[in-house]
Amino acid sequence: MKKYIIMAVSLALALALLPALFTAVFGAAFPVSAPKEIELTLVENGSKITLSAEDYLIGCLFAQIDVSYEEEALKAQAAAAYTYALRLLENGNELSDSSSECQPYFTPARAREYYGESYDLYLDKIKRAAAYGASHGIYYENKPIYSVYHSVSAGVTALPEYIWGISPPYLTRVECPSDRNFPNFSASNEISAEEMRVLLLKYDGTLEMPLDYAKWFTDVNRDENGYILSVNAGGKTLSGGDLWRALKLRSTAFDISWNGMAFTITTSGYGHGAGMSQYTANEMAKNGACAQEILEYFYKGCKVTELRSV
Repeated sequence: MKKYIIMAVSLALALALLPALFTAVFGAAFPVSAPKEIELTLVENGSKITLSAEDYLIGCLFAQIDVSYEEEALKAQAAAAYTYALRLLENGNELSDSSSECQPYFTPARAREYYGESYDLYLDKIKRAAAYGASHGIYYENKPIYSVYHSVSAGVTALPEYIWGISPPYLTRVECPSDRNFPNFSASNEISAEEMRVLLLKYDGTLEMPLDYAKWFTDVNRDENGYILSVNAGGKTLSGGDLWRALKLRSTAFDISWNGMAFTITTSGYGHGAGMSQYTANEMAKNGACAQEILEYFYKGCKVTELRSV
């Protein structure tokens, strides 16, 4: 009897350790558990809704990416969006439809309002992409990654250190030469001195702007791709990400100059520039790349992992 008890205990221990052993040997290829349903706060009215992972991702895709893109690019975006949500949940954060606190999400009603007749045209494709995203996560060292994404890079992706002050090893510079072919890759606009002052002081009320408008932005430090690393504004050193947020800029690759009447801002690309470029993802999909290949191109050293709903 004792012999059988020892065998039973040994078998139980082996079964319990098998997933960990498999992961240790094969990395993040072993199926990982993920929530079947999630709770989401709608910021506009503060209400909380519970929905399946797939329904959540349908709303994310309609809010986050050009839904006319290739299906494999949409699948990659769905996996990135779900992984981003999983990372927030693992860190103890709540999910919402806030772009600044979480990531964009459209309710079905909002998506129909925004897309009109095109909503039904793309819905089936979006559903398939969402199903892929709900069953595939992006993992680094067996943890969901900070899977940030943007519309169009400046030709090379940006380093997150100068946007959010973080440096995950999987968010490195990635070449995206096709992004330079994006319509309206470069854009310019003007901001009056008074509007600029309001925006800057709203971001940091301790900034002190000199009388000479031409000296409001000095010591500009940018990389070879045009991304702003740091700028002296109002007597303080701000990062490119700081000014991108403060001035609500189109991109973190930008130039600011005083033209005698107003500040001229010229940007390259669209979005913060870190992580996956949706435009390049679509170009890769056009050339036959699958979602996994796209994701592993942008998130270096990561593994696209099968998820098991619980």
